[in-house]
Amino acid sequence: MSSPSADDDPLVPSAAGAQHRPHLMLLIGAFTALAPINTDLYLPLMPQMAHELGTTQAAAQATVSAVLLGLALGQIVVGPLSDAWGRRGPALVGAAAFVIGNLASAVAPSIGSLLVIRFLAGLACAACVVVVRAVVTDVFDRPNAARAYATLSAIVTVVPAIAPVFGGLLALVMGWRWIFVVMAGLGLAVLAAGWRSLEETLPAQRRREPHLGRVLADLGGLLGLRHFVAYVFCLAAAGGVLFAYIGASSFVLQGTFGLSPTAYGFVFAANAFGIFAMANVSRRLVGKTGPRRLLVVGQASSFIGTLVLAGGMWRSSLPVVLLGLFVAVGSVGLVVGNSMALGMRQAPERAGSASGLMGIAQFAFGAVMAAAAGLGASPWSMVAAMVVCATLGPLLRAALLSDAYEQPA
Repeated sequence: MSSPSADDDPLVPSAAGAQHRPHLMLLIGAFTALAPINTDLYLPLMPQMAHELGTTQAAAQATVSAVLLGLALGQIVVGPLSDAWGRRGPALVGAAAFVIGNLASAVAPSIGSLLVIRFLAGLACAACVVVVRAVVTDVFDRPNAARAYATLSAIVTVVPAIAPVFGGLLALVMGWRWIFVVMAGLGLAVLAAGWRSLEETLPAQRRREPHLGRVLADLGGLLGLRHFVAYVFCLAAAGGVLFAYIGASSFVLQGTFGLSPTAYGFVFAANAFGIFAMANVSRRLVGKTGPRRLLVVGQASSFIGTLVLAGGMWRSSLPVVLLGLFVAVGSVGLVVGNSMALGMRQAPERAGSASGLMGIAQFAFGAVMAAAAGLGASPWSMVAAMVVCATLGPLLRAALLSDAYEQPA
C-alpha cells in the first residue's frame, strides 16, 4: 500500500497551540478582518458614492480594486520584513495606518484622490493580513496548521456576513463618507486590542536578515517549489471568484435586478454565511479527509456554481442567479483555508515570504478580476470573470500536481 501524500497527512492532536492563550485566534482573526471591512462595508453605498462624486460605475468599483492592489503589493514587502523584524510591530503599524487611511477616505474631494487613498488603505491592511497569517505558522505545528487556517477562515467570514448588512442599515441614516469614519473606529478597536494582547511569536534566533539579496533569494526559492506554486494559483483563482463577485455584485443585483441597498446587504450576508459554513465544515473534516481532498471538492462546487449563475443570468432569473452565487461564493470557504495551509507548509522557515507571495497572488488577481467584472457596465462581465477563475484554479492545480511533479510522501 502506498504511503499517503504529504499534502494529505491527517491532523493529530498537538499541544503546540495549547501553549498560547485561547483568544489568540480571535485576535488574529480581528486583524485579518480589517481586509474585508475595507472592501465590504461600503459596498451597498457604492452607487450613492458614484453619484455624489459625479463618476461612473466602473470608477466606483475601481475603489475596491485599488484596495486589493494595495493589499497585494504591501504583502510582498511586509512579509519578508516580518521575517526579519518580527510580527507584533508591523501588525500594529498596519492597524494604525488603516485608521488614518479610512479617515482620509471620508474627506476625499474627488474619485481620483479617493482611488489613491484606498490604495494606501490597502497597503495598511496588507501588514495586518500577512503578519498574522505568519503568526499561525509560528504558533501551530504542521499537522495542526490546516485546522488553524480553517478556524481563522471561519472567524473572518463573520465580518463579511455582517458588514454589508450593517452598511445597508447605515445607508438609511448616513451618507457614504460616514461609513469610512465607522471603518476607522473599528480599526482603532483592533489596534487597541493588539497593543494590549498581541505578543511577539517570532523569536530573535529565527529571524532572517532583511537585505534585498536575501529577500529575493527567498522569493525565488519559493517560486521554484512546484507544489507551493500550485497552491498559490489555487488561492489566486479563489480570490478571483470572490473579488469579481464583491466588485460587481452591488451593481448587478441592485441595477439589473432592482434590489435595495438593504436587500443587497442581506443577500451578501447569506453568501458570506455560505463561506463561513464551508470553512467550518473544512475545520471539522480536515483531520479525516486531508486538506487536499477538501480543496478539490471546493473547486469543483465553485465551478458548478458559476455555471448555474450563468444559466440564471441568461434566463434573467433572480432565484437561479442567487443560487449560483451562493454555491460559487460559498465554496471559497473550502478552497482558501486549505490552499493556504497546503502552500504555507511547503516552506515553514520562510513563513513571512510565503505568506506575502500567497497574499499578492490572491489580492492582485482579485483586483484584476474585480476590475474586469465591471467592464462595460454589463452583468455578463461579472459572470465571465467568475467562470474563468473557477475554471483556471483546478486546471492549474491538476497540471502542477500531476504525477510527473509529485514530491515523495
